[in-house]
Formats: sequence, C-alpha cells, structure tokens
Amino acid sequence: MVHFRQSVLSRIKSASNEEEVTGVIKQSIQRLEGRNVHGHIIQRFILAMGKALSQAKIEAVSEKEEHNVDLAIGLFRKLHRP
Repeated sequence: MVHFRQSVLSRIKSASNEEEVTGVIKQSIQRLEGRNVHGHIIQRFILAMGKALSQAKIEAVSEKEEHNVDLAIGLFRKLHRP
C-alpha cells in the first residue's frame, strides 16, 4: 500500500490541472474498490494520503505542486468519514 500511496502522491504533484488531480484521486479510490479492499482500509488510505500530502506541501518545489497538493488535501478531507 505504501508504493501505491507514493504513486498516487507523485501523480498528484505532477498533474497539469485541477481536473487531473480530481481524476487521480477518483481513480485511486476506484482501483481500491475494484480490488475489493474493505472500506475501513480505504478510509485508512485516505487518512494516510492526507498526512503524506501535508508533508509534501512542506517540501513542494513549485507553486503548481503546492496548488495541486492543497487541492488534493481538500478532496481527501471530503472523502474522510469519521
């Protein structure tokens, strides 16, 4: 799951626009659901992505990366179910 998380993070950071960021996130969730990953594990993935994105924001190299990360953080927050 760590490799998958890093892959999603990398794709988010390199996305060319907001629509692509949204698509990456939707595809990642659909991929987990398609592999019959339990909902609890998906929620843990969402939380872990939030933490990874927060760290990536600190390390952002460009404004585009920072914008993509900010957008993704907001989208993952919407997906989180306590």
